[in-house]
Parts: sequence; C-alpha cells; structure tokens
Amino acid sequence: MVTIGEIAKAAGVSVSTVSKSLNGYQEISEKTRQKVKDVADKLGYTPNAAAQSLVLKKANTLGVVYEVEHGLKNLFFAAVLEAFRRYVQSKGYDILFLSNNTESKFDYLKHCQSKNVDGVLVMSTDESYDSVRKLVDSKLAVITLDPRDSTDNSIYSDSYHSIIKSTRYLYELGHRKIAFINGSYSNFVGQERLKGYLHFMQEKGLEPIYLKDHSNESYTFHEGYQTMKLLFENYGLPDAVCTVSDLMAMGAISYLHNHGYHVPNDVSVIGFDDLDICQICTPQLTTVRQDYEKIGVMAADALFHMLDQNVRQLEPMIIDTSIVVRDSCKKRTV
Repeated sequence: MVTIGEIAKAAGVSVSTVSKSLNGYQEISEKTRQKVKDVADKLGYTPNAAAQSLVLKKANTLGVVYEVEHGLKNLFFAAVLEAFRRYVQSKGYDILFLSNNTESKFDYLKHCQSKNVDGVLVMSTDESYDSVRKLVDSKLAVITLDPRDSTDNSIYSDSYHSIIKSTRYLYELGHRKIAFINGSYSNFVGQERLKGYLHFMQEKGLEPIYLKDHSNESYTFHEGYQTMKLLFENYGLPDAVCTVSDLMAMGAISYLHNHGYHVPNDVSVIGFDDLDICQICTPQLTTVRQDYEKIGVMAADALFHMLDQNVRQLEPMIIDTSIVVRDSCKKRTV
C-alpha cells in the first residue's frame, strides 16, 4: 500500500505538502497540487476515506435510521430505501445503516456523531422516538419518512386524503358497510389515515366499522388476518374492507377465503402501497399507490440540499397518491 511518505519522496516535497495537496487545501499552488496528484496516480495511491473525513469533516456518508423490529421488514420502506440507495450512491456517497439493535435507549445522535455521517434518513421511529427526536433537533441534516409530533423535515404520502380516496372508491362501487383495517394509533401517519376514513364515513352518514382499541404497529399480513377476524366477530361480514397496507389487505383476504367468502364477489378489499406482490397475488390487489421511487429520490435530494445550502429545517413534502384498479374490488349488486 502506497503511503504519502513515498509520494513525498518521489515528488520531492514534504509529507505535509502531499497531505494538503490531496485534501484540497487552497494554500497549495495548482502546479504543486497537480505534480503531487500525478505522482500519486503513477504510484497507485488510494486515499484513506476515514482519514480524509477527519481532515475535511465530511465523510460522504448518509445514515439510515431504522428499528430492527419494524424497519426493513416493512416492504414499503424497503422499496423506498432501494430508490434512495441508488440515487445516493450515484452521487458518490456511501450509506451507513443505524439500528437500535436490542437497546431500548439507543442513542442515535451519539452513534451518528461517532461515525461522522453527513446526514440521516429516518425510516421509522415508534420504539426509539425520544432518541430520534434528539437526532432531529440536532445540527445534523435529517429527513424523516415517519413524522410524529412535527412534520418538518418530513417526506410522506398524503395519508388523510388517500384514505378518503380509497373509501370513496368503495362507496362509488355501491358499498355502504365499509370496514377499516387500521394501522398504528401512535404515529402521525396512522392517525391521519383513521381521520380520513372517519371523515368520509361521517360525511356520507355511514356507521364506521373499525376497532377503536386495537392498534396495529407493523402493517403485516398477520395483523391484517387478525384484525379481519376481530371485525368479523364483532360486526359480521362487511360489504368492503379498506386497509392501510397491501400486506394487511392480503391477510384480510386470506381470512375471508378461509371462512368461505370470495373476494371480490362477496367482499371487496382495497390495499395501500402498491407493492410488486399486488400483481402476483390472487386476486390481484386493487390498491392506493404510493410513489416510493419518488419518495426515495426526494429524500436523498432533500438531504443533499440541506448539506449544500447549510440549512437544517425544511417544510414538509407531501406526495400525492393514486388508485390502481385490479381485481379485488367489484361493483355491488343488490
């Protein structure tokens, strides 16, 4: 491995001059800088990224904060992360994953500072919220996909109007007994989706069908199955089911199928996310599409903007959604 001492000897300059030349110090003339660069290239020198980050106070690394329990198991977050990763790496940056592991009081800020990351994308916050809040309030550039008490520095889909949109779609198909499979009641997104459902049902004079004391934290197939079971046991068979994730919709469909009901002939079901699996499940799932590619790229762009302009607060960026019609919903015939 070539050292800066060997470069200095070959170039006929001091070690200090080589170090300053390679790290872009303005006090070094362009002629000397180019001479050092040429010698370094000829010798096959590879700079030490960690050492450079200490000198420049810039690691060209973005952190991604997630929780082991929920973060990367969420297929929507995984799809957003893939778009984020491609864009970030195209700009020459690396990604450092930061999880709470098994520590309930994991200090994200301290960990980010020790790794010298330039900015952070926060994917989920439920279990380590206090630590994440500390991170958001710091001098680091931070963007979150899962806002809680503040939506500043956040990128997220318009959950409130998206659920109104999906509930209206079921209503326009003639359904009136529309059940709702909810998400988390503890975070902003889950609360907004419930508000959207309740608003539409009240507007149309319909009785809401949902579990007031049952919060789903992980948006999984299993939670969809169990929530559909509880809805059926408490309210009977609905005309239609509005859900807050594709996996939960598939869980609901599985429960209905296992109990002798056909989707969509007996019950219409609509999902939320538009994951790739919507096109290969049976029936293919009608759903609300979140533009995860756009969210991932916008998150990266926002972090780069914060770093370039040295700003640490941005207005919330809200992404619109659309309904993708497939085979799990059907017009109701009396």
